Amino acid sequence: MRVLAIVAHPDDADIFCGGTLAKHADRGDDVAIVHLTRGEYGGLDATEAEVAAVREEEARASARTLGAEAAFLDFRDGRVTYSLDHRLALVDVIREYEPDVILTHYREDMHPDHRASSRLVTDAYYMASLPLVETEHPPHDPDNVYFFGKPTAEFEPSVFVDVTGYQDQKEEAIDCHESQVEFLQEHGGIDAEFEHLMEGVRAEARVLGKRTGARFAEGFDPLHESAREYL
Repeated sequence: MRVLAIVAHPDDADIFCGGTLAKHADRGDDVAIVHLTRGEYGGLDATEAEVAAVREEEARASARTLGAEAAFLDFRDGRVTYSLDHRLALVDVIREYEPDVILTHYREDMHPDHRASSRLVTDAYYMASLPLVETEHPPHDPDNVYFFGKPTAEFEPSVFVDVTGYQDQKEEAIDCHESQVEFLQEHGGIDAEFEHLMEGVRAEARVLGKRTGARFAEGFDPLHESAREYL
């Protein structure tokens, strides 16, 4: 099985679906994380280029911790837009990696990059199978898209993955983003749940686990409802 997470920023996959990615990798599945940006706005007292270099290095270390491949596009942090060029770039990414399932952001989110990413991935998923849409790689038709999101009134997961055996690995991956964890602590006023990042991540996993009979779980909202043995 091939699993592809397409995320806006270097720490998004770890925070929202790191346990699921680690679980798939441990099973022997091919797991990849494609980052649309290098998160160059997420820094303090440094240039965008300096922040981007640090965050890419951290993301590669984090991906290794999860057992995943890491790749980066050249979209600009805070400036991910819904455009044809961006959509076609993601069509080609999907065709290149040939995933069975795609994990990405939920359509409603405070961060504009997350919202734009969700729409881009959803439409690219549809276009990736069309033979007359020409990109560098041949058409591919993934089985489904699974959205992850913050615990808001709009996001209500209906698919849950027991990550009890992988919560520690997920937290280790998040710890790889040392510069970003520090930045979020300093910048928590905008996104209050990130003020105590790891505690919040662990608490959310516990809440989802209690709902589903696990110690820790991650939740997703599928694009298509379908029968499945494994996400």
